[in-house]
Amino acid sequence: MKIPFVKTISLTIALFSLITLSTSGQSPIRNYAKEWKKVEDFSQKGLPKSALAEVKKIFTLAKTEKQDAQIIKALVYMTGLQGENREDNEVFSIAEIEKEIGGSKEPVTSILKSLLAEMYYNYYQQHRWQLYDRTKTEKFNKTDIATWDAEDFHKKVGELYLQSLKEERLLQQSKLQPFEAIIVKGNVRHLRPTLYDLLAHRALSYFENDERDIKKPAYAFEINQANAFDPAIEFVTRKFITKDSQSLQHKALLIYQKLIAFHLKDVKPDALIDADIQRIEFVKDNSTHPDKDKLYFSSINHIATTYNNLPAAAQAWYLIAAWYEQKATEYKPYGDTTQRYARIKAKEILERVLLQKDSSEGKINAHNLLNTINSKSFQFSIEKVNIPAQPFRALVKYRNIGSLYFKVVKADETLKNQLENQNDEKYWPSIIAATSIRSWQQALPANNDLQEHSAEIKIDGLPSGEYVLVASNEKSVDGKKTILGARFFYVSGISYVNNNDDFFVLNRDNGQPLAKAAVQVWEQKYDYKTSRYIKEKGKIYSTDVNGVFKTEKVKREANNYSSYTYMLDITHGNDRLFLSDLVYDNYYYNNNQNEEPKITTSIHLFTDRSIYRPGQAIYFKGIVLSRNQKDKTGGVRTNYSTTVILRDANYKDVDSIKLKTNEYGSFNGKFQLPQSGMNGQFTIYTRTDGGNAGIKVEEYKRPKFYVDYEPIKGTYKVNDKIKVTGIAKAYAGNNIDGANVKYRIVRQPRYIYPWLSWRWWQPPSEEMEIAHGEVKTDKDGKF
Repeated sequence: MKIPFVKTISLTIALFSLITLSTSGQSPIRNYAKEWKKVEDFSQKGLPKSALAEVKKIFTLAKTEKQDAQIIKALVYMTGLQGENREDNEVFSIAEIEKEIGGSKEPVTSILKSLLAEMYYNYYQQHRWQLYDRTKTEKFNKTDIATWDAEDFHKKVGELYLQSLKEERLLQQSKLQPFEAIIVKGNVRHLRPTLYDLLAHRALSYFENDERDIKKPAYAFEINQANAFDPAIEFVTRKFITKDSQSLQHKALLIYQKLIAFHLKDVKPDALIDADIQRIEFVKDNSTHPDKDKLYFSSINHIATTYNNLPAAAQAWYLIAAWYEQKATEYKPYGDTTQRYARIKAKEILERVLLQKDSSEGKINAHNLLNTINSKSFQFSIEKVNIPAQPFRALVKYRNIGSLYFKVVKADETLKNQLENQNDEKYWPSIIAATSIRSWQQALPANNDLQEHSAEIKIDGLPSGEYVLVASNEKSVDGKKTILGARFFYVSGISYVNNNDDFFVLNRDNGQPLAKAAVQVWEQKYDYKTSRYIKEKGKIYSTDVNGVFKTEKVKREANNYSSYTYMLDITHGNDRLFLSDLVYDNYYYNNNQNEEPKITTSIHLFTDRSIYRPGQAIYFKGIVLSRNQKDKTGGVRTNYSTTVILRDANYKDVDSIKLKTNEYGSFNGKFQLPQSGMNGQFTIYTRTDGGNAGIKVEEYKRPKFYVDYEPIKGTYKVNDKIKVTGIAKAYAGNNIDGANVKYRIVRQPRYIYPWLSWRWWQPPSEEMEIAHGEVKTDKDGKF
């Protein structure tokens, strides 16, 4: 479904090129189609300046002839085209639209305010990463939007959208025909019959957004009333009271009330049904009511049964079916089976919707959902290695399939090479063309509930070797709807386990060791000429009477960390196991035994305090340690000389001293801090081996008392009351009684998986004050 909408202000030439030119807008004075055709030609030829000049001509002409739709359309085009050669185009475009609003009349003013709101919101979205780092300014005239924070933009956007709906009566009487030039019609124009509908739904697209709700007050508005789900005629009379005047959800509810009330007496209820369904969906997504799932179903079901076979009600029937489909996913074969047949109910509803003659959004959605419900699927898994001449099993998961066709293919080297890349276009043709050594049809248990089920199937024993098990839902695999699956597997009585370099070759059936088994090592190396990995033969081993062999290290370049990967080709009698699994051997190998071991030195600095006043003396100590990288031994370094430097808050070195370690590997010294200059973070560091210690230099008074809190015991949930007890004590040990204590409580959003921030964007989470107050300490210094 394509719903008509007012064309959005385009801030880039790329978006500009997507705006549909309308040739249906006929002016009683002039047909502007030829003028707009010139603009389109210049744009396609990559001549934005010429296109802009032509648009300005149209704008001037439309002004003269008072053609409102053409004026708005020209403004939209100009803002996009000027972005090619004008810096800060968004800011200038906003100013131009605001100027135009000042000289316009209704209903043009309302349209421009809606467009302006979107321009502000687009600017906010493009600069969001900067805005969230800005602090809020107080008592400051914010005439320049470059000084606004995120809250300022949300406030402005919300105000403009509300202002665009202020002339409610006039907009409800304004038909869309005069504004054809700026409207993409869509194929269900009757759902937006007036200008009020168009602008209300544009405003709702913003107010339904929850981004602004990241930072909410303690009294934030929540949709927790059951009557938010009431039938339309009752919903419009409900009162939703809140202290949260900035709540977007609250404003969205109020707009829905006015929009639905406007259409309650419509002869043709299509627009009413559409708005009411959107309202219920919005409430369901944002409600905090514990029974919202049942309330939602009841509301949608009321719309569907009230308007029954009307095409506009098809969307409600579709949502009921989608509700049953969702419930069907809760079915657990060995747990809760309540919703096992919910998908059957969904299918019955969807099939009734598809019997309607008239097309609608709901009918299209019903068609797509029914295809999903009826879709066939299967997947199967099998043990990677199975025992020769013994039957084994495959686990099949299937839905809407009565039987599968299996075949077993012997995997020779040619087929194995073709199967290395599943994305290769030859992958499936190679499998299909391969000659089977066994094939059969396998019936699957019928359940008739449209749910996915599992079953184990028997596969008769096979001789030792490498195979591919292929499955399809049709005997002929040439059909477009044929589903294919394939699994590569081995049949062998050989197995092995290892502990680092020690390998144990065993009988897979009984676990007994296999003596005199031949083991060929195949090294995997990267061929830079062909840009792919290749296999090369390595050393051959033979297992002892206990089935044991030990691999040898392969020498690499001197002093080089290296990774050695290989595969094992094991043969015992007529049995062979050559798994594609790689064995990884990561190690450090030094080929030059005469090289001097590398000694590393580290210096650790300590200061007598962490904070100082200007002019005070800093006493410091250093310990020097050494470490042998080869044998991991270490100790202290005596007679080690270094220079210790004091650096101020401006990163300037203000003093230095040369020192040597004593017999214990330590040194000590002092610096006198300067009396003047900038305070802040000072650093003591060494010229060599990374010694570093940070200190603070500040003008401060030594505190005479401290404040501590008693530990909070127990666990708490939302809406519980928590008692926190603090105590003020002098450093002399006496209690501080009768002292004033000012406190504030802040709330900080915390995401349960902060380590995922590198992968998924997490919204900014500024702290918010939720309470503050003042108390006095008692005779024990407690509060």
